[in-house]
Amino acid sequence: MTFGVQMLLIINIAAYVIEYFFRFPLSYFCALRSEWWSYFGVWQLFTYQFIHQGPGVGHLLANMLGLYFLGPETERTLGTNRFFILYFLSGVLGGLGWSLLSPPGINCVGASGAVFGILGAYAALYPNRELILIFLPFMPIKAWVFVLLLGAYEFMHTLLAGSGSHIANSAHLGGGIAGYVYATVINRPDMLHSIRQKFSHRPDPPVDRAEIDRILDKAAREGMHTLSRRERDLLKRAGKQ
Repeated sequence: MTFGVQMLLIINIAAYVIEYFFRFPLSYFCALRSEWWSYFGVWQLFTYQFIHQGPGVGHLLANMLGLYFLGPETERTLGTNRFFILYFLSGVLGGLGWSLLSPPGINCVGASGAVFGILGAYAALYPNRELILIFLPFMPIKAWVFVLLLGAYEFMHTLLAGSGSHIANSAHLGGGIAGYVYATVINRPDMLHSIRQKFSHRPDPPVDRAEIDRILDKAAREGMHTLSRRERDLLKRAGKQ
C-alpha cells in the first residue's frame, strides 16, 4: 500500500460513512451539477470525486477495488505528487466532459473518472502486463487490450444512452483518456524535450562527458533501474549526439 492510495481510500470511505451513517448531506454540497458554471461551482469538479451513491456499497466498492489493485504500482512509477495530479486531473476532465454533454438539473458523483484515469495510466505504463479479472479468472488479458475494450464500451454507451443514462459513461471515458495521455507524456521525457526543441528552434546543449561517465558508472554498479528520469534522458541525448 502506497501513501497516496491509502489517503484516497481513507477520504472516500470516510465521506461515505459521514453521509450514510451519520446522515450528513455531503452530496448536497459536493456533488457535481451539470450547470455548475452558472454559479461558479468550480469546487464541485474536485469534491464530487469523493461522493458515492448509496446506501448500498456497490458504487464505492467498485471504485475502491480499482484504486486498491492498480493504484499502488502506478503511484510507485509516477511518484506520489504526480499520482495525485493524475487522479485529480482525470477526475476533473472527466467531470468537465460529462457536464458539457449533460442537460441541466442532474448530478454526477463518484471516483470513477479518476479511477479510469489510473486504469488508462496503467495501460500506458505497462501495456503488456497481464490482468486477471475477478469475473474471468482463467482468461488473463493484457492491460492495453482490456483498456481498449473498456474504452470502446464506454464510448458506445455514451453514444447510445446519451444523457439519459444514470451512469456517467462520458466521465469514465474522459478520465481514462486523460490518464493515458498524462502517463504517456510523463513516462516519455524525451517526447516533451523534442516538442520544446521544435518550438524553440534551439539545438541541444552539449552533454557533459564527465556527467555521462558518472551515470554509466552508476548504472554498472547499481543497475539501470536506479537511474533517475533525468539521468536516462541525458543518456539518450548523449547517444543522439
